Amino acid sequence: MAALTNLTRGNEIGANCYQLDFGESRVLLDAGMHPKRTGRDATPNLAPAADRQADAIFLTHAHLDHAGCLPLAQLCQPDAKVFMSPPTRQLVEPLLFNSVNVMKRQRDELTISEYPLFTRHDIQAAMRHWQPRSLDRYWSLDGTPLRDNENPGLRFRFHHAGHIGGSVMVEIATADRRVLYTGDICLHDQTLMTRATAPAGPFDLLICETTRGAQPADGVSRNLAEQSLLAAIRTTFARGGAVLLPVFALGKTQEMLALLHQARLRGDLPANSVLHIGGLGKVFTLAYDETAEFSARAHRGLKLMGDVRPQIFDLRKIEKFKPKAGHLYLLPSGMMTENTTSNTVATHFLPREEDSIYFVGYSDPDSPAGRLRCAAAGDRVTLNPRYGDQPVRCEVRHFDFTSHADRDALSNFMVSVRPKNLALVHGDHDALAWFQREMQSRLPAANVFIPEPGQRIAF
Repeated sequence: MAALTNLTRGNEIGANCYQLDFGESRVLLDAGMHPKRTGRDATPNLAPAADRQADAIFLTHAHLDHAGCLPLAQLCQPDAKVFMSPPTRQLVEPLLFNSVNVMKRQRDELTISEYPLFTRHDIQAAMRHWQPRSLDRYWSLDGTPLRDNENPGLRFRFHHAGHIGGSVMVEIATADRRVLYTGDICLHDQTLMTRATAPAGPFDLLICETTRGAQPADGVSRNLAEQSLLAAIRTTFARGGAVLLPVFALGKTQEMLALLHQARLRGDLPANSVLHIGGLGKVFTLAYDETAEFSARAHRGLKLMGDVRPQIFDLRKIEKFKPKAGHLYLLPSGMMTENTTSNTVATHFLPREEDSIYFVGYSDPDSPAGRLRCAAAGDRVTLNPRYGDQPVRCEVRHFDFTSHADRDALSNFMVSVRPKNLALVHGDHDALAWFQREMQSRLPAANVFIPEPGQRIAF
């Protein structure tokens, strides 16, 4: 009997973690940290996994909500091998070390006594079990390569997911079962990342993200979004202004660096326009460069640090910072969380009519970025209590450069892989509900369900 257990604490965009049991074999899928919660409430519920040892943990990509609690999962499963793609191996290490630093800061600022939940020593110990494996071939659970017709009892294969550098879908197969877990996937080409490669079905179980299920496709192509953003930047530069792009340090920073660099080469942006990135963005960008030749991506020969030559924003000068005309600031975080670089820098942009703040990714409505996006010109907003409320005089716009599949493309993907059972995960309530209705209509023979946290479901 095979079974799926949802180890998250709630059906939402949060701490991804799922358990699969195949008789005597057990694996975990991802081990994320909830981006909006703190303490143990931000972690997966690993209690159901503690009754026996897992054979392996599979990591789809190096975003916090999929990888942020990996050391905790490994403390729970100390003998499990951890399989991931080679680029993810390079990216998840700095992600986790930075997470320790963030938790230490939050311990002092928010008086969270249990922080940090794991230490740098825990990460270093966990790394001994990390085993990067290439895509598009089968591997055994002891990490050895297999021929397509070999069946050692349980085997796995990674498929390109197109979301960020190194992101994969995980296929797990036994003699009589096939399971596919998507993690996060993107089904359109980005600047660096090429679209996901869909494996051939059928599958006995598909565990699929639903991130954008509540958002109808807007019909704006990636190319049109790029043209609109570049035109807006040129307009800002023409009036003597600067542009702030709040971005996630991993994924969006590298995509936008490549996009803006290509625009400079084509003459769509001034050749002398200056790009700035944050310190953590530099760390991840260097990892992108180091893994470019063996990543599933476009522009493999492009070295972002060497060819684009972004300047590193100096945090020590942030209080005296003044935006410079013709400069683009690609600074974390994308949500403009309080006390992050983009949050503080934005307070210097707000009162300046010549400047612009352009959002290029998702913004939670309750985040400082979400509040600013909802504000009209002349409204007053508080991005950080330290600076109080400020008038919005700069231009504020949003351009959709999502690295997630839109709901129409994702529903077509679900149909294409022909699942007998479809588990909908990693989406807010409205997104999950939309996909459940849609897939019950389009896959009438399939068992379509939303696994409740802690519930063990046989398939």
